[in-house]
Amino acid sequence: MTALQFTEGQRLLLGELAPWQILALADAPEYWCKWIRDSKGGGTVHYPEWHAAGVWRATYSWGLAITALGDYMNERKRDDPAHVVTLTWAEITRWFESLPAELRAEARRQRKLGIALVSRVVDQILAAGITEPEPTLW
Repeated sequence: MTALQFTEGQRLLLGELAPWQILALADAPEYWCKWIRDSKGGGTVHYPEWHAAGVWRATYSWGLAITALGDYMNERKRDDPAHVVTLTWAEITRWFESLPAELRAEARRQRKLGIALVSRVVDQILAAGITEPEPTLW
């Protein structure tokens, strides 16, 4: 199966997500779409043309959008003219599920490797704070 096609704007919209989110979506899109949706994330865009235009990334119950400021209650529908580009959760899920199995497996490995590296760093940070051994009770 070949990957479904996105427009260039939709590809750029996906690129606005954090790298770990992209790896997570490739690994388990249905789970992570729900997680991203429920986290209500959004914010400043990185793509220079969008940044110059003063738009931002918004998370909606129906999907993601690059949109004009002012929708503070996230009530805009997908077809709202304020959106520059949109992606529904169903489109995102279908796209990631259509990726080659090898690419999805590599994303899973990289995502898990990243978490392990973070855990090791956290363990090292916490261990660095230990200056003397715990007293024993007996």
